[in-house]
Amino acid sequence: MRYSKITEQIYVGSCIQTEADVETLSNAGVTAILNFQSGIEAENWQINFNSIKESCEKFKILIINYPIRDADSSDLRKKLPFCVGLLLRLLKKSHRVLVTCTTGFDRSPVCVIAYLHWMTDTSLHAAYNFVTGLHLCRPDRPAIAWATWDLIAMVESGRHDGPATHAVTFVWNGSEGEDVCLVGDFTGNWKEPMKANHKGGPRYEVEVRLPQGKYYYKYIVNGQWRHSTASPTERDERGNINNVIVVGDTASVRPFILQQKKVGL
Repeated sequence: MRYSKITEQIYVGSCIQTEADVETLSNAGVTAILNFQSGIEAENWQINFNSIKESCEKFKILIINYPIRDADSSDLRKKLPFCVGLLLRLLKKSHRVLVTCTTGFDRSPVCVIAYLHWMTDTSLHAAYNFVTGLHLCRPDRPAIAWATWDLIAMVESGRHDGPATHAVTFVWNGSEGEDVCLVGDFTGNWKEPMKANHKGGPRYEVEVRLPQGKYYYKYIVNGQWRHSTASPTERDERGNINNVIVVGDTASVRPFILQQKKVGL
């Protein structure tokens, strides 16, 4: 195993192969591992993942696997925003993180460079030089640039691409006994209303998992389409007033354990 310290909370390196590697990381203060190695690569390297997982549990190190195909710039470009999101969430939980792939030459340093570029207001050139100056690697710089443009285009067009990374609880506070549904961009393009659950008194909730993006929505209350006056609103191109939510990196989300962001009346 070969790894380098990038910041006080971020390390980058090659794959973990033995329990001794896990112990070394534990002694260095690492509390989480973000691994982009595929199962096929692990088999080719004769790595016993179950043994590695048990070692991580022994040393109380969280390990998250999110495979990215090796030497596949398109797959890296597509998955990079989610990878950076995972790293961001681990860091927000005060973990000291080792970001790793098989060789530590490409996928793992790309994630760290993209994180520094997107989340710390560092230019791509400066972030690239900073990481490559500390860790011997050959990051796919064009993949970072293309992923950056993808994110910009997504925000500008309001597209909702990518995996559902955020759990959102929509709340309607009305009157007891009402029939309440949620409808919006995320409900089959407004054609598949979602029934709200009555939580007691005037409170009704609908839980939805969404990719990051901008969404319009409304409530259908006793057959009448209404918007919440207590939540943000915006007029659409037809002049209709809708509630609006922007799902992004401000939501508090744990990897694989989705926390709730709440909006309501």
